[in-house]
Amino acid sequence: MRGRTITRTRPDADLAWYWSSQSASFVGDRLTGFAVPSIAILTLNASSAEVGVLSALGWFAYPAFGLVAGAALPHVPRRRVMITGEVIRFAAFATIPLAAALGGAGMGQLFVVVAVAGIAMVFVDVASQSYLPALVSADQLVGVNAKLQSSDSASKLVGPALAGLLLRTTGTTVALFLTALSFLASAYGRTRITAVERPAEPATEPFLQRIHTGFAFVRHHPVLRRQVGAAAVRSFGSGMVDAVLLLFAYRVLGLSSLAGGLLIAAGSVGGLLGAFVANRLAGKLGTRRVLLLTSVEALCWLAIPLCLVTTPAITLVLIRVLAGGWLPVWNVVTTSVRQQVTPAALQSTVHATARTLTSSTVPLGALTGGFAGGVLSSHLGAATGLVLVLATGGVIAGSSALLVATEPREV
Repeated sequence: MRGRTITRTRPDADLAWYWSSQSASFVGDRLTGFAVPSIAILTLNASSAEVGVLSALGWFAYPAFGLVAGAALPHVPRRRVMITGEVIRFAAFATIPLAAALGGAGMGQLFVVVAVAGIAMVFVDVASQSYLPALVSADQLVGVNAKLQSSDSASKLVGPALAGLLLRTTGTTVALFLTALSFLASAYGRTRITAVERPAEPATEPFLQRIHTGFAFVRHHPVLRRQVGAAAVRSFGSGMVDAVLLLFAYRVLGLSSLAGGLLIAAGSVGGLLGAFVANRLAGKLGTRRVLLLTSVEALCWLAIPLCLVTTPAITLVLIRVLAGGWLPVWNVVTTSVRQQVTPAALQSTVHATARTLTSSTVPLGALTGGFAGGVLSSHLGAATGLVLVLATGGVIAGSSALLVATEPREV
């Protein structure tokens, strides 16, 4: 099977439009990712378990559809997939303010919308990662991925704070519609890319065989196998943290939606720094040592019990800042390694396999965190219970980097 190739007529302009579109998509993820659970908690009075389910639903799309996307995308125009997926995400989230205006919004609708948007995100994500190696040369991948990670970190800084401000000043209906517009902006930017994908040869392998091929490549590759396994553990821990962090901010610290947005955004200050230095660290230390260095994140989350004996909001902000810089470093290095070692014909299936395996543990972590938070809070009180979940999830996320300790010293 031959990989899809692209005729580049304006490589610099195409890369600029690709980057700006990805950035708009990141912003949309952060805006809606903060606005929807905030609406569930503050407006619909969702329980800890319901918040955990809401957090998990978007990520369930990867185990359900990730491998399907990877097997299908080598034989369809990936730019068209990205555009369509972004439009679907806008339409899904736009139904929430419409229903709210009509007085019919509820947790059931939020569950459906998040699930549909998550499925669209899977296809957009796999298509985007598979598209990039055809736009730039192999030696540019780390630099471009670092730039994209910087945009992602910046969106985490701006998005929650902006979403919190919109919720406070415009109300639920207008705020959520405005946050969803980022996906339309992303779709428009992708229409401006002029690179023409040459038609790929028709698939000769059966659909299930293509899925097996991508999975087998990851399983047998000595580096990818360890990195994907470590990333899966990291995602589980992150899912636990994300499921209860807003509950802790709103119900224990008593923060408003604006203050909660600023708190979530605080972690991206470190994220911006991490994305900025990832390329340099990889060049100086090598990929394996850089990945091991990201285990420092676990030490940061071990400090979370201090929130119970010091000024809670300030302590939590400091932990978020210090812990937030390591995930971007991990993402830049592992994505670049995967793109470099994967043959062109297997880019979509391998990326889909890796993303499916790593993302599948996020909903498991979210459900674990949500239900554990509810149980521990009922027995120990909300403050102690939620702090225990945050500490456990953060340590799991950070210490997962130790699983790459036995991989080859250089890629």
